[in-house]
Amino acid sequence: MKQIIYILAVLLLTACYDDKGNYDYKQINILDVGLDEMYSVRVAGDTVITIQPRLSQSLQENKDNLEFMWLHSTTNSNFYTIKDCDTVCMTEELKFHVDPEDKALKYEHYFRLNVYDKLTGIEYPVNTMMKLVKPFDGAWVLLHSKDGQTELGSVEYIGENIVDTKDAYYQATGKHLQGKPLCLGRVSLQSSYYGSSKVQMFSVITDIPDEAGVYCQWRQFEKMDSLSRMVYSADAVDFAPDKVELIDGEGSRGGLMLANGKYYQTPAAMKMYEPARNKDNFGGDYYISLAAKVADVSLVYDRKGHRFGCLWHMNNSGGPDPILFDPVKENKVELGAIPQSTDNSTAADPNKLNPKHKVLYVGSGYNYNQSNASYSYAYAVATREQDSCIVYEFNAMGMSYGKNPSLSNYYRLPIPQGLDENSCFASSAAYSGIIFYSAGNTVYRLDFVQQGGKATPIYTHEGGKVTRMKFARTRNEQTGYENYEFDLARSLGVVFEMEDGSCDFVVLNLASTGSVGTDSEHYPAKQVYHEFGKITDVVFL
Repeated sequence: MKQIIYILAVLLLTACYDDKGNYDYKQINILDVGLDEMYSVRVAGDTVITIQPRLSQSLQENKDNLEFMWLHSTTNSNFYTIKDCDTVCMTEELKFHVDPEDKALKYEHYFRLNVYDKLTGIEYPVNTMMKLVKPFDGAWVLLHSKDGQTELGSVEYIGENIVDTKDAYYQATGKHLQGKPLCLGRVSLQSSYYGSSKVQMFSVITDIPDEAGVYCQWRQFEKMDSLSRMVYSADAVDFAPDKVELIDGEGSRGGLMLANGKYYQTPAAMKMYEPARNKDNFGGDYYISLAAKVADVSLVYDRKGHRFGCLWHMNNSGGPDPILFDPVKENKVELGAIPQSTDNSTAADPNKLNPKHKVLYVGSGYNYNQSNASYSYAYAVATREQDSCIVYEFNAMGMSYGKNPSLSNYYRLPIPQGLDENSCFASSAAYSGIIFYSAGNTVYRLDFVQQGGKATPIYTHEGGKVTRMKFARTRNEQTGYENYEFDLARSLGVVFEMEDGSCDFVVLNLASTGSVGTDSEHYPAKQVYHEFGKITDVVFL
């Protein structure tokens, strides 16, 4: 860690003279004052932060000759005029009160310590900075099971250090999760119902409905809501709380949930309900096995009907309060077929797939040849009788507004190296025409546009097999996460299940080409964390 050290060096220069006079020199007290350049402090609750300076004197054994004054500013570190700062204390150590619930709280604070030596009349000013960090704000969270116990692990980035914790939930609360781990989710909402104008709806889902729900990571994992209340009463009859497998809130306008083949969505108020279906073009039996939130559209795959579907999210009733939820208004938007367009690719009908095409993945994507591309593209990967790989490319603008083709492209490729039904997949809006997939213990980059289906290995783990892959964000969202030091849409989390049943978690921070990138100022581009239990899901908060 860089340090600021203020040292007064007294140089006594002597010269040669012809006379033989004797000269007496009096030593003066020399003071060293040391502070770190920056203090990163993780603030989990109302607390008093203490900073102790490092002091040493050349002549004095005690500090009776010293006077202290700490100045504070939230704007800059210049301290030129009194209006730029205020005096917070007159003691050697700084004691600074922080209340994370204070709406006016700033997260960067500048301090100057002035140390005055009464013996010499010299003042020693030293500057430092304090950066407050919310717990788990810009952190990976992992839901896993170890020795039969469900745990919530974490990988946090605090100052220049990375801290991985196997059970952050127990460490913060002193309690254990009781249910079987199912999945994690994140939906960004504005809801005063949860005590904040903007809430990162961090969902922990176990098979106990009253335990599953929304948690606040920076309030010591305080439980904000239960899944048992979040599901609309009329839909709760057929809801299978022990079969929840996905919650996705990327993009805008709420989020989605999958449970036992049924699709649920949530408006701004985080009230889960099963939307109406368009019986004319999406009727009959169905089983939604895959789904992804793409901008303000959900793209789904119906395994039973061998078809894709979509729904445009419109928040009509919920507003900031789930108590105001009105299903009649919400159900004006129906889950339906992929809209037909004369501009659509004619190579396939997304509403009537060949039953031999087994769809393995749907997720966000990007196409640099189209307008609004980073906002509104999605990919789906399928295999056909193991002799070819098919990539469907969707435009969410076409699925919602009808101004673009909904199925913009269809690519049929030779089966890439190792890709099969056991492969895991990931994609994000940071990459055009590129999907990442796994084969055993290796992660590949599949370039299905520019290089016609070339598969390039980017990382091979020492043993194990990939069981989960997820980008920190599927869209660019760097604001507010400067401490992470990497592009979230290019930060790929990969779970490897080892032969002994434990799991390793690997973070690959990628370059624009899709290969592993370069290290940041404080953190390595490739990070490996060992000895988690069996990881069910990961999410970046």
